[in-house]
Amino acid sequence: MQQSGFRSAPVSKAFLFALVVSSLLASIIDVKHYFHIQIVPHLWVYGQLWRVLVWQTSYANAGELLFASLVIYHLRTIERLFGTRKFASFLVYSFVTTSIIAPLLLAFIFRPLTAWKMNYLPPGPTPVIFAVLAQYYASIPGIYKFKLLTSSSSVEGDADAPGVTLSDKSYVYFFSAQLALCQPPGSMLAAAVGWVIGYAWRMDLLPKSKWRLPSYLFQDSQAMEFEILRRRLRDQDEATTDGAQAATPAAPRPLVRQVLDQFRGAF
Repeated sequence: MQQSGFRSAPVSKAFLFALVVSSLLASIIDVKHYFHIQIVPHLWVYGQLWRVLVWQTSYANAGELLFASLVIYHLRTIERLFGTRKFASFLVYSFVTTSIIAPLLLAFIFRPLTAWKMNYLPPGPTPVIFAVLAQYYASIPGIYKFKLLTSSSSVEGDADAPGVTLSDKSYVYFFSAQLALCQPPGSMLAAAVGWVIGYAWRMDLLPKSKWRLPSYLFQDSQAMEFEILRRRLRDQDEATTDGAQAATPAAPRPLVRQVLDQFRGAF
C-alpha cells in the first residue's frame, strides 16, 4: 500500500528539512562562499581541508535546492524498503566516502586531464542523492509506462507510432538530471561519483559496506515500524475475513421458520 508524505521515513524527512534549513541560513547570513571547493586556492594554497567535510551540507541557489527537495521526497521509498537504520547508515557512509573521493578525483585526475581548467566543485549533497538514486533505479520497479508521440500525424494508441516511451519513474530521473546539470562540469562529476559509490555499495565492492549505526539510536523507530507493520497486517487480515464472509453464501433457513416469517407481521 502506497503511503503518502514521509510516513515511515523519518530519516528522509530529517534529511530534507536539514538541507532546506542549512541552505536558507547560508543565504541569509551570507556564508555561501564557504561551502564550495576550488582545488586552487582553497586546498593547495590555503589548506582549507575543512571544506571537504562541509561542501555537501548546503546548496548555493534556489534552483538546486528545489530539484534536490523533489528528488529526496521521491526517494523516501528507499528508506521504507531498507529500514530506518540501514538507510541512515547508508547515508552516512555515502556522505563520508563521496566527500573525500570527489575532491580527490577532481584534484588528481580531472584537473590534469583538462589542463588544470576544471577546478570547481559546487556545494550540495548531490553525490549522496545520486547514491540513493542508484538504489532507487535497481530496487524500485516501474508501475506503468506511457509514450510521448513525436509526430502529430501519429494515431493515438498505435504501438508502432514513433515516440519516446517513459515510465512513472521518469519524473525522478528528470529532476535528478536537472540537479546534475545545474553547474557542470563539477555537478556532473559529483553526480557520477555518487552513482558509482551507490552501486558499488550495493554490490559489496566497498570496504565496510556492511557497517551500521548503533542499534540503540533507532530503538524507538524500530518499535514504530513494527507497530505500523502489525497494524497493516491486522487491517489486511480483517479485510480478507470480511471479503470471505461476504463471498460465503448464507446457510438456508429451515422451511418452518420461513413460513412463520411470512405470517409474523400479520399477528
